[in-house]
Amino acid sequence: MANLKTMLCGRELDSPFVLGSGPCGWDAEALAACAKAGCGAVVTKSITISGAVNTTRHMISNGNMSLLNNEGGSDMPMTRWRDYEIKRAKDLGVKTLIASVYGYGGLEETLEVASMAEETGADMIELVNGYTEAADLVELLTAVKKTIKIPIIAKVNGNWKDTEIIARACDEAGADGITAIDSIGPTYRVNIATGRPLIGGNGYGYMTGAPILPIALRYVHDIAINTDKDLIGLGGVTNAEAALEMLMAGATAVGVCTAAIVKGPGVFTELTEKLSALMDQYGYPDIPSVSGLTLRKGGLEEKKPADFGFDAEKCTRCGRCVTACAYRARSLDGQGGMHVDPEQCRVCGLCFGLCPRKAIYIR
Repeated sequence: MANLKTMLCGRELDSPFVLGSGPCGWDAEALAACAKAGCGAVVTKSITISGAVNTTRHMISNGNMSLLNNEGGSDMPMTRWRDYEIKRAKDLGVKTLIASVYGYGGLEETLEVASMAEETGADMIELVNGYTEAADLVELLTAVKKTIKIPIIAKVNGNWKDTEIIARACDEAGADGITAIDSIGPTYRVNIATGRPLIGGNGYGYMTGAPILPIALRYVHDIAINTDKDLIGLGGVTNAEAALEMLMAGATAVGVCTAAIVKGPGVFTELTEKLSALMDQYGYPDIPSVSGLTLRKGGLEEKKPADFGFDAEKCTRCGRCVTACAYRARSLDGQGGMHVDPEQCRVCGLCFGLCPRKAIYIR
């Protein structure tokens, strides 16, 4: 059985899964439930001094394991986290608790909240500042590092123009780790029955869940190439296959938020079991063997014409590969055979990507 232990900012985690900051980390019991189900570490909802005032209906389903939200963090004030929630979560068995600290209030407030988290027993801090632009994240990080002794993870966002540059700057400023990329937006949806926005406030929200996986993977890959810090890949992971991709792209640990909201804490038990089985299937003994594997292997070699393989026993004759071939290169005969016209085929790869039974492959 594959060993799922990994290291994050000097701490050993029992699994690479990290609960992303959000509703499933709203209080001690919620954090403990995710830890018990298989999270190696959990992150609180983002904490401010006074607590966030969230608009009514600040989260909607976007289909395909995706959500839109304009939530502003924890609605509980810092004192509630200081006096009860963090200590209670540790008492309930949370081994590694990461306090999410908003930097929107400026340096003084950020230091106050970060110091509270450290003194109360948080093991790390995740510093977040800005969804559409980074604002003064690097300056805040530099200042907070002078006071806070526990590891600080800088959270960078995929909506910024210069995400990779800021990630490198955070690395140089002394961040112990980096989280990338959280969510994508702003986005907008309309209720066609009323003509009004589906989300409260101005209707803008940020998209999370399965559709943003390819975007998150690209940022994780690029940040991993250019920094040497532990990296939590957060965005779009809803199954074990996506988790393995995230690790291979360069992540040290895998953040999960939307899947936990939609499926509940039990999703972490499912993810750990299936990731272990998947790694066994492909012969990977532990997390270090897969983390950053894509960076070590490099790009995909192009071959044309492609040497297509076809497993007739797996094929169900659904015809998806034929319908999806815009170049009319592929056909099925009456005897169940598959034919490819090498002159027409552009080796786009869509046919074997669409095949539900993996009956088509390139040798």
